[in-house]
Amino acid sequence: MSLEIKSYEQKYFNELCLVMDRARKQELQSEDLEDVFLPLRDAPYLDYFLSCKIYVAFEDGVLAGFVGFRPKELSFIYVDPTYQNRGIATELIKKALIEVDRPVRLEVFTDNERAKALYSKFGFERVDTIIEKWSDEFPIVFSQDTMELR
Repeated sequence: MSLEIKSYEQKYFNELCLVMDRARKQELQSEDLEDVFLPLRDAPYLDYFLSCKIYVAFEDGVLAGFVGFRPKELSFIYVDPTYQNRGIATELIKKALIEVDRPVRLEVFTDNERAKALYSKFGFERVDTIIEKWSDEFPIVFSQDTMELR
């Protein structure tokens, strides 16, 4: 395995969308929220996402994951399901944490124990849990934890 982490460039957009869409579908499916899935290209948060500092991870030349962050916040961490459990998310988080001021926060579905275990390895701790409705269009209730690293 050859892992290379690079700064995001526009030329990676199509590959990044594929990774995000596959990983986001997996994430939402595990929460019974697949009805709210939107492709990244159509997502209302696309501009917010693109305003983040983004690093992309390539495994053997294939874009396999990415991290997007802002001051004091890890906003997006996704790895293509095909490439999960290979340490890619760990390397992306390490890269981002070098640049993010403390305290740094992130949000994760409450039941996403695998992701929460990864964040805990870096010292993140749960500081809040919010139960809310997805939207008026999709009145699905879900639970999300805020985790923080001081």
